[in-house]
Amino acid sequence: MSLHQDLFNITQRIAGAIDLPPVTGLYFPRLQHDDTFRDEFGFVFLQGGAIGAFYVSLNDTLAELWQRFPEPETVQLPLSALLEHLSGPDNHALADSALGVGAYNALSQHVMALANYRPAARQRKTDTAAEISGRVGMVGYFCPLIERLTAQGTEVVVLENLPERVLANPLVSHVSTPHGLADCEQIICTASTLINDTLDEVIAACTSAQRFALTGPTASGLPDAVFARGVDTVGAIHFPDRQQLTGILDAGMPWGKAGHKYEISRADYPGLETLLQRVTQPDHN
Repeated sequence: MSLHQDLFNITQRIAGAIDLPPVTGLYFPRLQHDDTFRDEFGFVFLQGGAIGAFYVSLNDTLAELWQRFPEPETVQLPLSALLEHLSGPDNHALADSALGVGAYNALSQHVMALANYRPAARQRKTDTAAEISGRVGMVGYFCPLIERLTAQGTEVVVLENLPERVLANPLVSHVSTPHGLADCEQIICTASTLINDTLDEVIAACTSAQRFALTGPTASGLPDAVFARGVDTVGAIHFPDRQQLTGILDAGMPWGKAGHKYEISRADYPGLETLLQRVTQPDHN
């Protein structure tokens, strides 16, 4: 079963336990008409305050989203209308997948809030680099982290669809397929693999991995399905205040400071059923 279908099944389980809040708006970054590549994100807003982030820079995803929703901030629709993009055939348009994952993330944040579940704050970037040892495989180009890793003498193998983004460094090599990561002991994987549904392929290729970390705003959903596939940790972000986030977005400023970065490990995660029990049977917690 595909990862998208597993995510959809989780949403159906949630819908069987609680009422799904409606969508009360979307946010897309402005289209830029130049050749500069940008890592950009959209957001799904739910009634009650939950926010789900999702990556929009794969191929023509952003342009397609604007075509479908020319006034995204005014969108009002049932959450199920977006979650359905995760079901059915595996050959979704990327815009469908992006909306589906964003909706899944928003619903996940809603459930986490109802269950009063807040994971531990994510470690500082400098601490993260210091804890990594062995050959590192990186899916996506995380430039600041690469700089810190190579500064401590760590070899990094990068799987990146845009090789021109990979800056020349004697400790950094570029590969074009997941199989090039087979000898890496540590894997740091971009959560955009949730949108193009390539995470299973990457995991299967990383045969030497001792630790697999999925990271990025797009990983901000309940991690049951990715943990079941062998991911060890998920690094994501929670946005507590819609007005603060949209104010920063409208001002064109970096929006990371509007959120709280967190990390969930497979060993410490209570699981979907426990969270739902906390929501539906609060007196038994």
